[in-house]
Amino acid sequence: MPQAPSFASLTLYVAGVLCVLGLLGLMRPSRLTFRAGATILGLAGVGLLMALAVQSGGGPDGPPASAPLCIAFATIAIAGAVRMITHPRPVFAALYFILVVLSSAGLFLLMQAEFMAFALIIVYAGAILITYMFVLMLAQQGPEESVGRISRDDYDRIPREPAVAVIVGFFMLMVLSQTFLGPKGPMPNAAPKTLSTAEEERVAAFNRSPRMVLEAAKLVQPKAIEALAWDGGGDYLRRGDDGAYQALVAVADDGKQPVTLRDLSVLTNTREVGFSLVADFPVSLELAGVILLMAMFGAVVLARKQIELGEDERREAAGMRRLSPEDSTPPEASGPSGWSGEKS
Repeated sequence: MPQAPSFASLTLYVAGVLCVLGLLGLMRPSRLTFRAGATILGLAGVGLLMALAVQSGGGPDGPPASAPLCIAFATIAIAGAVRMITHPRPVFAALYFILVVLSSAGLFLLMQAEFMAFALIIVYAGAILITYMFVLMLAQQGPEESVGRISRDDYDRIPREPAVAVIVGFFMLMVLSQTFLGPKGPMPNAAPKTLSTAEEERVAAFNRSPRMVLEAAKLVQPKAIEALAWDGGGDYLRRGDDGAYQALVAVADDGKQPVTLRDLSVLTNTREVGFSLVADFPVSLELAGVILLMAMFGAVVLARKQIELGEDERREAAGMRRLSPEDSTPPEASGPSGWSGEKS
């Protein structure tokens, strides 16, 4: 016999419906009172979602200490995302996009995913946003006075089918949230790697970086100046009889000396991701950099050409010579007394 939906599940879907109605009201051009009502509905839905998140994320000792920061960053991200898709001016939408990226990076920092936080800022707030601004420059959106005014000709400023996008998006969000929460609370995390596999990967990363081995050895022997490979091979770590890992280092004024490492905690999450990118995916990393560089050069060339064309139009309207090299025939100039400049 199927179980009846729990109170948390019903609250989750009620919050989703309120958010859908609020966002639909904000995405369509309407009166101020209607938009204010839609804002209130959206805030009520977001408040319910926040309450469910705090309730489901707390352990036996209550919510974690970082819960206020998480709620603050999530609120900023939601508000910035709503304004990004509802603001009529694309430049302001780009600024709200930066706000979303920064707040999302803050959430990653709270989860101790430093690499993801800075990669998010570099990629989205850097490369993608610059490309977006170049597109705005080349699109010739019209004069500043007309930006934000809705008319029949502004077909690209009003969402054509916001209902479909909003309903499908929130339906996916509710299904994923229900799957995560489940009837008995949050799902347990995926099973971690076995100790042997994780340890082997960590040791392999140390063997690729003698500098990191030296950093770990200095915690035990501050006078260590260089990490040496065992037996002239490529391994910098060796497991001792007691199961602990040892490193061979050169000590100032004392020759070579084996050092038992206390732990391998100097290999942080950010360093592991960096080693994986450089060692396992170097071609993809370099190719992405080349593509972004060529895109930036192309945007600069197109923007420069567009500026020259605009300057030519202004000079031609003033009766002056054009700057473009393809059109070198100057207009006839007339002097103050009607003299055309030709010799009689």
